[in-house]
Amino acid sequence: MSIHAAVRRHFTAPVLRRRWFVLLFTLGLTTQPLFGALGYEGALVLTPLISLFALAVGVDAVRDTRQAHAADPHALSLQTSGERLRLLFLRGLGDLCSLLTLSLGAFILANFWQVNCDLPGGLLWFLVLPTASGLLGLVAGLWGGVLADRRGVQLLLAGVPLLFSLVLGLWRIYVDPVVYAIDPFWGYFAGPLYDEAIPITARLWWFRAYNFLIAGAALALLSLTLGPGLKLQLRGVSLRRSPFTVATLFACLLPGTLLGVFAAENGFHATEASLANALPRTRVTDHFVIHYAANSAAARDIDLLAAEHEFAWRRLAAQIGREPRAPVHSFVFPTPELKRAWIGAGNTEVAPPWRGHIYLNEQAFPHRVLHHELAHVFSYTVGEPLFGTSSAVSWRGLRVNLALIEGFATAFAPRSESGLDLHDQAAILDRLELRPVLGDIMGLGFWGKSSRRAYTAAGSFCRWLIDTRGVDPFLRLYGTAGDFELAYGTSLDSLEVEWLAFLRARPLRARDIEALRQRFKQRPIFQRPCAHRAADLLAEANLAHHRGLETERIDVLRDLCSIEPEQPEHRLLLAQAEAQAGMQDAAAATLAELSRVTDLTDTIAALVDERLGDLALARFDLPVALTYYDRALTRGLGDNQVRQLQIKRMGAADPALAPRVLAYFDPFEPNPEHPSEAVLRLYAAEQIAALPRYAPLGGYLLGRQLLNVQQGAAAIEPLQRALHPEDDEHPLATSELRRGAMLMLLEAQARARNYDAAARVLAELQEDPDADSGLRLDATLWTERLEFLRAYLP
Repeated sequence: MSIHAAVRRHFTAPVLRRRWFVLLFTLGLTTQPLFGALGYEGALVLTPLISLFALAVGVDAVRDTRQAHAADPHALSLQTSGERLRLLFLRGLGDLCSLLTLSLGAFILANFWQVNCDLPGGLLWFLVLPTASGLLGLVAGLWGGVLADRRGVQLLLAGVPLLFSLVLGLWRIYVDPVVYAIDPFWGYFAGPLYDEAIPITARLWWFRAYNFLIAGAALALLSLTLGPGLKLQLRGVSLRRSPFTVATLFACLLPGTLLGVFAAENGFHATEASLANALPRTRVTDHFVIHYAANSAAARDIDLLAAEHEFAWRRLAAQIGREPRAPVHSFVFPTPELKRAWIGAGNTEVAPPWRGHIYLNEQAFPHRVLHHELAHVFSYTVGEPLFGTSSAVSWRGLRVNLALIEGFATAFAPRSESGLDLHDQAAILDRLELRPVLGDIMGLGFWGKSSRRAYTAAGSFCRWLIDTRGVDPFLRLYGTAGDFELAYGTSLDSLEVEWLAFLRARPLRARDIEALRQRFKQRPIFQRPCAHRAADLLAEANLAHHRGLETERIDVLRDLCSIEPEQPEHRLLLAQAEAQAGMQDAAAATLAELSRVTDLTDTIAALVDERLGDLALARFDLPVALTYYDRALTRGLGDNQVRQLQIKRMGAADPALAPRVLAYFDPFEPNPEHPSEAVLRLYAAEQIAALPRYAPLGGYLLGRQLLNVQQGAAAIEPLQRALHPEDDEHPLATSELRRGAMLMLLEAQARARNYDAAARVLAELQEDPDADSGLRLDATLWTERLEFLRAYLP
């Protein structure tokens, strides 16, 4: 055979053409971060391709076998139907294995240029996604090949199960309360990209068991009906002649059918009815049906939670000028783990606009994320009619503007961070030279950026557009998926220049820039090749900790530090684990090593100093502890971190106070979330309050603990004592502590429905000369909230 003929054969023969395509596609995939390593993302992208090619493999196995026996059709007639099926299946399996081997080989070869932190886990994903789906596609291809003669018709018939499962999966995503998708042929989309932990759960194993039971029944049925010409033959089928095949058919079909019929109960997807098992309680309001768990924090706070829902609705309706269809179903999960198990998103709150649902984790009142997620539901009123998102179809194709989708919710429900409002956060992002170019995130490129950077930039820009040009043009912009010329008569680039000038004119303190540097330093998941392995190791460490296996926990955390040495948070966790296990010297050495890293942000450096101070405080080496706490307080930090350090510093400065402050924070307690720890912290706060001159500090800490368990009325007296000390008592020494006490007193008075008293506290907060932009933003929101609560919860 000539070289020309050989090359032509490789491009024309379906078997060789498939192999070349799979190999080149996988090699191309290995050039991309995260997707190019053998793991979840690579397997996810490869699965649909392998499934589609497996259809053709099955069809060609039938066609090639027919052609091979065309000269002697009598040979096939001498075989039993089971033997004929075995011949077809093995022929197709060999071709499918070649495709899987080529793609797996390309992934393994990519270890020379891609970081792979979990090769065994990657092999398992390859087995459970493309390999399993390929086998299912092969079965569908065999059926398609048997049912027709022409290759095009055979492929169409073979594709019917794939099309059916795709339509069913998309329909479930559209109507059911899930954000994950699990499909026999198309694979497993685990949910939001921002949830880094993606384990292979029992749900996926059971789903594959269901798939293979149905596939086994399909093969058994084909074995019973496969005629001599490799065509379907219903006449003359004798069930008595094939008792084993009949038994196999029913043994696969019955349990497979049961698993499929009870799909929601098995976790293959969820419905509103199935979620009632996890969240059996409901509260119906004017615009919401709130689903929550019995005996949860949400159950104890349901009146305020319902009020916050209605307050968020009123604010958004007033700003946007239109309302979605009511009622909106709000599902409030007591733990991220339960939420991930039921809907597919653990630490990420989500709200599909078209569904009229919001899925939340429990948070302390007032819920910080509720307004943002409800804004997504409101976006349905201005987005395209099917999904309510900022997307459009034109001659250039489908355009989805993720920056406007998330910018809409962030702009209409802005949140403070480290004492800064949304625009100050964006201004700091710009000063740090980490701000994404708007043109790069006005589309699917949004996912390629760090979520914190992309959300902040998009939210600030959208809020600036609303403030400077009004709501209506912005809503028009959202509805057109980003046609800036139509909405504003100018280009995105021109608007970006104006917005940047606005940001760069905002005065910023150096400490505020440093306070947010660590937050914005985080890289997007696509630039962290070990992100999933790191999340898995964290889960393993937590599990070992819960089981009391501290040595195993420390070993796992050391592995975590080795795979992501550039993440200083991992070494902080290791030091914490070592200290909790009583290995104080090892913890000090880990922290000392971390402190020598040259590019630590102020946030991390302060945490290192704080932990070293805690170790010294636990040894009762007060001068050393004081030195570390003082050094930490010189760094740029947010108010919450500053307040904690200030209290610890007070302890280090007074031998009488030191053991009680140590008992209150108990930084190396192995089980800080145990209910007994809350009682012990309350007792330590009482002891501090009983010390001469320390009643204000004790009242501050008492109020904090009482608010943690939603006891607002009980927290009022100790917080007032903190803010108005007797003449012989130490007042709260810093503006940060006084501000923290006033914020707690504001919440306590609101919880007790003392709205006039709450308004007085709020007015005093607003008069604070040191109030920053974040506090002003929160105060404005609280002013509106108190006005609403007066009428809603009198």
